Amino acid sequence: MIIKVEQTREDFKNRFEITVNDQKRYLAGTPWMKMDIPLDADRIRRCVLTDPAGNILFKTDYSVVQNVSNTAIPMKWLFTGKQKSLIYQVLDGNGAVCGTFYKLTKAFLDSRYVIQYKDYKLRCYDVSVGDTRHLSVYDKEKQIAEIVKPLSVENNLDFYLIFLLDEFADTGAVLSFFTVLFDYLYYSGSGEVVVHKKEVSVRYSYSRNNKFYNKNWIAEHFRDDSARLLSEIQHNREKMLSDVKRQAKKILLMIACFWGVALIVVLIILYLKFGAGIL
Repeated sequence: MIIKVEQTREDFKNRFEITVNDQKRYLAGTPWMKMDIPLDADRIRRCVLTDPAGNILFKTDYSVVQNVSNTAIPMKWLFTGKQKSLIYQVLDGNGAVCGTFYKLTKAFLDSRYVIQYKDYKLRCYDVSVGDTRHLSVYDKEKQIAEIVKPLSVENNLDFYLIFLLDEFADTGAVLSFFTVLFDYLYYSGSGEVVVHKKEVSVRYSYSRNNKFYNKNWIAEHFRDDSARLLSEIQHNREKMLSDVKRQAKKILLMIACFWGVALIVVLIILYLKFGAGIL
């Protein structure tokens, strides 16, 4: 199963369209502008996942008290062996708690995201390898999914691929929702209205998470589909990088022209002021 989480709107509203095997399955929304409120209280605003008809499937519930009590002591994991942060309850369409998302830190350079849903307790290990960011998802000791985010972005519109084993298809919705929340926490482009913005970045991470990243896992389980999709990501990155370089050349040329004109004006002024006196 291949799930695509694609941001379709960024200005004043963060909206996502989610397809499963190229069939539209879900819609999602997150708050657009983060507000500078003490204790990160702006996170009480909800992220929402719906079906295409707009019926709510999941929504977040953030408790300021619960999060502050877990993070009030910096590096609490040094004394307790673990520390939770970014704790979100997951509510169903009726408002009942059906799951939890949180970040769990156990030691220096040793953290993971945890998804508790139904009988599952999934662990997501975050690793960046060049032009893509990966979340390797494990159920117990078995990798069941991998979330891939290209680090090349146009107009703040993010895109994710979720490669999920068919036998764990019942986690597709909650993994999609977790991906949307992950985007809200790290890539929301808070309050920005952009036009013709292109961003190409490279990122590498080194932590205890690296041992959970298998660079061949996607190819081994998804073969031709993965090759095509990852090739498209690389092609889009190369095209965007080419566009960025072309735009940079235009900007440098404009700057050179500006300073060239400024120099000519200065020389003319100097000539009129001093040259005429000499004559």
